Amino acid sequence: MRISIIIISLSWSLVTPQSREYIDFQVLVNDNPYPANIFIHSMSMDSRYMAVIDPTLDIAWYINSGPLGLDFKVNQELLSYFHKPGQFWILMNEFMIETDTLECAGQYLADYHDIQILENGGYFLQTFDSILVDMSTVLEGGDTSAMVHLLIIQEFDSSHSLIFEWNAWDHLDIADYTNLDLTQNNIVWMHGNSIEVDIDENILISNRRSSEVIKVDRYSGAVIWRMGGPKNEFLFIDDPFFGFSKQHDVRRIDNGNITLFDNGNLHDPPRSRAVEYEIDEDERIVTLVWDYEHPDGHVGLAMGSVQRLPNQNTLINWGSISDQGAIITEVDHNKNIVLEIQYPSQYHSYKVRKSHWEFETNLLVGDTNLDNMIDIIDLNHIVDHSLSGDIELDMFHLFRFDLNKDRIFDETDIVQMVENILYD
Repeated sequence: MRISIIIISLSWSLVTPQSREYIDFQVLVNDNPYPANIFIHSMSMDSRYMAVIDPTLDIAWYINSGPLGLDFKVNQELLSYFHKPGQFWILMNEFMIETDTLECAGQYLADYHDIQILENGGYFLQTFDSILVDMSTVLEGGDTSAMVHLLIIQEFDSSHSLIFEWNAWDHLDIADYTNLDLTQNNIVWMHGNSIEVDIDENILISNRRSSEVIKVDRYSGAVIWRMGGPKNEFLFIDDPFFGFSKQHDVRRIDNGNITLFDNGNLHDPPRSRAVEYEIDEDERIVTLVWDYEHPDGHVGLAMGSVQRLPNQNTLINWGSISDQGAIITEVDHNKNIVLEIQYPSQYHSYKVRKSHWEFETNLLVGDTNLDNMIDIIDLNHIVDHSLSGDIELDMFHLFRFDLNKDRIFDETDIVQMVENILYD
């Protein structure tokens, strides 16, 4: 009876709402790319979405993610994404259930740039700290009470116990960073944006602030080497830019080489590219063996990612391009574009990944009781949920209950459900 009254009332009092459809991206090239799902978080000033695009380039799953979703990706057998208001990470399983939250230890709040889950269930997070330093003891003209912002890396075991912490202040000398103005009162010393467990179990840290990659001993915290930046230890061979600039997404790939997205902010002129380097760590030699610049000259001065796929194609997210939306390009080893999609100009994406990971539950929006159909029982659940004050903005409810994708559970979702039952 209650449902009938509500439906009659709504039919008189509401104009049928329009569902908020996923972003209307353009497919510019689709020529036999690597067949896997695309995991992407797209953001603009007005809206943000987490989405899975299937190999046919149809939308398999998406939610209006609001403040959630940065660095949305497959992490071992789970999906991970950042909760920006709380500054912690959320893990979600194949049944669309949030299974865990991951936070930094101590007084630190997690940073969104990267998270790495390990096969044993452990994980790496990064955070930043700000300390007061008498920089006059470091260099002439230094401020006697400077605020210095630095990077911290924390490793946890599967029980959430902190087992390793690397603090830049303990293992680097800020005086080495002559590329920065160390006489300022407020010094942004480091900007870490990727963490990678290397093939020898040590870690690679990308410090975009000074265009350097730092290799750190995972047990002692000692710096093993620095590639790029003011204390570069490597000779770059066959690289017209003699290194990278303001990079993102440093990864050790299966052949032992390293890939990264070279934003190229400080190249003359600025140029962005995906690069692959062969590294001789003993002789400190870096050889450029493959790179790709877009024929349209895209320059992504912020964000960006590179993924080497199993068939040796390379997936490139060009980051934040001035006056253009997110552009995702896949090229084969011979640099032929096999996939390219472009989002409207207001949307950007921090990182994009392909994976065969799939949900192990149906993807019917509105199937609230998971019986593989949409019927009056689901409508009853929508009504109860809309009328209750206990609303969860988690992935399950945002996908199943938020039918019009406005992040609000209300009468408009009920009307949408009635339409689905009557006309689908």
